[in-house]
Amino acid sequence: MSTSFALAALLLLLLAAFITDMRWRRIPNWLTFTFFVAGLLYHFSIDGGAGLAAASWGATAGFLPLLLLYVLGGIGAGDVKLFGAAGAWIGVGTVLQLMMASIVCAGIIGLLMLAGRMLPSVAIKKAIRYLTESDAAESGVGVDDSGTDSGVAEKAGAVRIAESAIALSHEKGSRKVRSRLRMPFMLAVVPAVALVWPSLT
Repeated sequence: MSTSFALAALLLLLLAAFITDMRWRRIPNWLTFTFFVAGLLYHFSIDGGAGLAAASWGATAGFLPLLLLYVLGGIGAGDVKLFGAAGAWIGVGTVLQLMMASIVCAGIIGLLMLAGRMLPSVAIKKAIRYLTESDAAESGVGVDDSGTDSGVAEKAGAVRIAESAIALSHEKGSRKVRSRLRMPFMLAVVPAVALVWPSLT
């Protein structure tokens, strides 16, 4: 079902969706609806009723599984409709293949984003551990005019600063964790297309 023309239409659809998703964080309805209808008409024109049925099943296969992810809050509605439109062009098997590759890529990218977000806190915690466990009597410690160990005071101040940084990071994270970790799904679709493309052509 994935003819050269259908694959070209798929690439055009994904390119337009990538641009809109990156720039405005949305995939417009007019884009997905236009390509959905065009896919149905194209396959009807070359294969009649059988082509229309195949395109309809492809759209259903692209739409329904991702609808569940949308309900669970994993992706946006535009992504669901995008795969429905793509399925109308490339059929059941191909759209499911692309979908699974996209989900895997999204998982990998999500883990990398999460790791990048956690690394600063981990580094600060290690610094706190070092400061609190180091010997207060080492050579850098002196006594100031007030009788206070200056080295200890400096370390205590550094610990308080580091702890405040972690608290601030966690406070911001609790308010914006979704916005920070959420990414445009098209970032995962692009590498997925590259992965499955050899099997499509």
